[in-house]
Amino acid sequence: MATLYLATADGPGGFSKPCVVKRIRAPFSSSQRFRDMLGQEARVAALLNHPNIAQVFDYGEIDGECYLTMEYVEGVALDQIFQLLQREQRRLPLPTVIFIGLTIADALAHVHDGVQINGVRRNIVHRDVSPSNILVATSGVVKLTDFGIVKLLESSGATEAGVVKGKYGYMSPEQLLGRDIDGQTDVFALGTVLIELLTGQSLFKRRDIAATITAVLGAHVPHLHELYSDITSEVDEILRRAIARRKEDRYPSARAFHTELSALAGILDMSHATADLAGLVRQLSSEATTLDPRGRVPSSISGGSSRPAAYSMTPTPSFGEVLPIPEDLEEEGYGLVIWVALITTVVVASVIVWILMLAR
Repeated sequence: MATLYLATADGPGGFSKPCVVKRIRAPFSSSQRFRDMLGQEARVAALLNHPNIAQVFDYGEIDGECYLTMEYVEGVALDQIFQLLQREQRRLPLPTVIFIGLTIADALAHVHDGVQINGVRRNIVHRDVSPSNILVATSGVVKLTDFGIVKLLESSGATEAGVVKGKYGYMSPEQLLGRDIDGQTDVFALGTVLIELLTGQSLFKRRDIAATITAVLGAHVPHLHELYSDITSEVDEILRRAIARRKEDRYPSARAFHTELSALAGILDMSHATADLAGLVRQLSSEATTLDPRGRVPSSISGGSSRPAAYSMTPTPSFGEVLPIPEDLEEEGYGLVIWVALITTVVVASVIVWILMLAR
């Protein structure tokens, strides 16, 4: 629903700083609902202070259009790395994947701690942890970004009934079904991302929304250590717990997941993880720019009627061979839930059409 622009913030004495400007796309720019969403993203992100969360600098309105200005991270997003690695038939090394997991789990723990808004402590769920929202800088720094559909939890922890937001292939079962969510939803998404990094395969993403929902709720996930000799049963167990479909079987928090990943890092050679990741990003950066010039289109915002030049945003990729869906889903106890999910898909599609009509 939004477009990103590369820009420069100019000031006296030759001051110039690259930044990214986010604006609501037409025809949604006149919709109060989407204006409120952008405003909430700006307010929440501005209150989060963590080295692995992309910063928000400013929020305002020009000619009736809302915008927010955020940190420019020179590098690539994980979804771009997925595409490139798939073309080269490569996988990320285990220490590099664990490094990314540690970084984002720590950032999520900070997010889940919540922020003070109008004197009230509000817990936060990101709801959209996915490869396109994890940036990797040329220095090897990893940052979580895009709080556009962040959920501010009430004291009861309840979410808006029937509302499903996020990317289907990374949603937890409870998120897909519009049930109450908390930080465990983000843990599920991060676990999914890490498994995809290790395997070079989409874990749940399928040919369409209905098939993807079916996969999230019922697809058999093979044991990773049986597929790859460099992945131990301990690694497999840690990641499988992160994507457990039942919340009671999943890590209770991002902090608990971080603790397990830290213990795993203690027995791995992590000394070159940051440098290796930085080298990979630099190696792939030029080719990634050709595919998606994220943050590399020269432009300037200096006032008057000048506007930044838009760059394309790539969708979350589907790459490699997908993991199979078993025919005996009924025996796994997900049959009824899957039917509910398919009905939910129809409802969501209807709501999208309704929103598009309102935005006109």
